[in-house]
Amino acid sequence: MNIQEVTRKKKFLIAYMTLGYPTPDAFMEYSDILKSSGADILELGIPPKIAIYDGTSIRLSYWRVREQGIDRDTMLEIAESVSATKILLCYLNTAGRLAEFIHSVAKTGASGALIPDLGMVGPAALEEYTKACDAVRLETLFFANYNYPDSTIKIMASYNPAFIYIGLSSITGEVAYIEPVKSITRARGLIGGIPLAAGFGIRDSSYAKTLASMVDGIVVGSELVNIIEENVATVAKRKVSDFVMSLRSVLEDTS
Repeated sequence: MNIQEVTRKKKFLIAYMTLGYPTPDAFMEYSDILKSSGADILELGIPPKIAIYDGTSIRLSYWRVREQGIDRDTMLEIAESVSATKILLCYLNTAGRLAEFIHSVAKTGASGALIPDLGMVGPAALEEYTKACDAVRLETLFFANYNYPDSTIKIMASYNPAFIYIGLSSITGEVAYIEPVKSITRARGLIGGIPLAAGFGIRDSSYAKTLASMVDGIVVGSELVNIIEENVATVAKRKVSDFVMSLRSVLEDTS
């Protein structure tokens, strides 16, 4: 199933995991758990050289992967093994030549590539990314932090992406200190009917419910790392499943 088939039909849940975290074998188990528990899209991350938007938990997952000596080529091989509707996340500062990277994403069977710092470069980068995606038939997806200029978000929307993902805080894992309603209302006014996802700081179903009433999808990642780090493996797997199912239930209740 492609991304637009998901995002334009129902409230959707995106679950983030760093490729190879906590170990390659465990990563594959968690990927299956996320999918079976209700995640519509798996967002699979490649650790960046500079983690611009990532908080402590996601940075820890990067460190765990690097400590095991897992390189990018191995991560792409792991991504190829994941049977799910999936997208790959990689910062522009790590991707290298954009067209070549987009081609490598397509080879994994992913439906799209999400590049968080793309919008910081400007319109030329957005156009180059879109052309690269079109060349290999990947769907376009954009990330915009809550403080991005109106003009940048409007340009993103003009490409009719599968979704635009707005970060509600400065870094992942942190609850927004600017009222989320304001950020979401502003983004909605700029992008019109393009599916809008929101994330950063979703730690429980209560906060997810607040967001789900205003957006088309939610994104969770840091809390998954927290659960894995704070529990033995058998307990962590159950808690990850329970957490994802609780978010899926929230989305269904607000559909």
